[in-house]
Amino acid sequence: MSSPLRQHQTPPSVFSPLAEGTEGVREPSLEIREALLRDHAELQREVILWQRWIRYLALLVLLLTAAVLVARRQDIVMLPLLAVASGYVAVVALTAWAVERAPALTSRQLLPALLVTADLLTIGAVFYLTSMPIVSNRFLIVALLTVPLAAFYFGWALGIYAALLSAVVFLLIGEVLPPFIDSPRPVSSSVNLFLFTLVAGVLIYVFGRFRARMNQLRLFCKIVEEGDLTGSLDLTNAKYPDDLTLLARGFDAMRNGLAEQIGTDALTGCMNRRALEARLKSDWRLAKRRGTHVALAAVDLDHFKQINDTRGHPVGDVVLQQLAGIMKSTARDTDAVARFGGDEFVILLPDTGWQGALTFAERLRRRVDDFTFGPPGTPMTITISVGVALARGTDPLSPEELLKEADRALYKAKQQGRNRVFA
Repeated sequence: MSSPLRQHQTPPSVFSPLAEGTEGVREPSLEIREALLRDHAELQREVILWQRWIRYLALLVLLLTAAVLVARRQDIVMLPLLAVASGYVAVVALTAWAVERAPALTSRQLLPALLVTADLLTIGAVFYLTSMPIVSNRFLIVALLTVPLAAFYFGWALGIYAALLSAVVFLLIGEVLPPFIDSPRPVSSSVNLFLFTLVAGVLIYVFGRFRARMNQLRLFCKIVEEGDLTGSLDLTNAKYPDDLTLLARGFDAMRNGLAEQIGTDALTGCMNRRALEARLKSDWRLAKRRGTHVALAAVDLDHFKQINDTRGHPVGDVVLQQLAGIMKSTARDTDAVARFGGDEFVILLPDTGWQGALTFAERLRRRVDDFTFGPPGTPMTITISVGVALARGTDPLSPEELLKEADRALYKAKQQGRNRVFA
């Protein structure tokens, strides 16, 4: 038995009819990106703090090596060396002091760039004071330690900056500044610089790309941490797999298993309430960015308690599973079907206007009306009531309020006689 489709003559203003839209790709919300930036700033702060001890140790080793190299000229060289070392220690110490007292400073690349600059200028100054220009190419070997570390810990941009600054310092101590220790100029500066650029470019690409992929993984982890288990991770399909690819695949498998455990209703295979709420928030954020719309269809089995009382709960479970199958086959791939509790289901219809939502709800109602439910040998006819609610992403209401609106529409459908759609 079918019944006429009913609708408010004057729907609430926030649920005005909307045009059909196109599906968009879900992106991380502004809140998630801001949380990720905060995490990144905190990690950068921790890196700066623990690396200060490495810098102090490296400076000590550099000074001891320099003392051996200039054993015969200590009276001339040691004072400038101590001045350089003191300045470097002051920069590192002040940077650590700043990030400990003002963590917000690490949200940008200013402090890492300052430290990389101090590293390379200090190394260059030590080489200038203790080595002859003819062996200035040794500076490039040491600088190659700084370039990949900058790219790995702080990204492509700082790696490129470190490489460019290294080249400038090399040219200064080998070609431009007057020699501190008299000796011939290097005869192969251009060749050394070319080889350095080639090796540094490869290192920046490898470590910078690794950092970029790590950022992808961190973003995906943050999305899952916020409760959205519906995304996908491109890192699992890398053209050239490595250990990070394996890590991403392992995490994705863990995410899928977790989604099955906490995001799926065990009886019907539909989403559970928690997963639906997370998916609704995700689609809602997309609708707000695009100015599109989101529709909900709340579905309830008519007189389900009577089925449980007269046929038993096992038969009631079969009916729920059959109804879930009908809803899944009626819904699009982009829709989400969830069991909200008991015999009540909610279907999320992203980018669906009033006409599309009402047409879907009536088609579902008719399919249920025409289906024979129950185990073999004990057929029964069952009907459903459907409440439809819809809103544009720019409307002044929350996803929770949209759910309540769909539930109110469902109550109206049951109040008006069941086996009908109400919006």
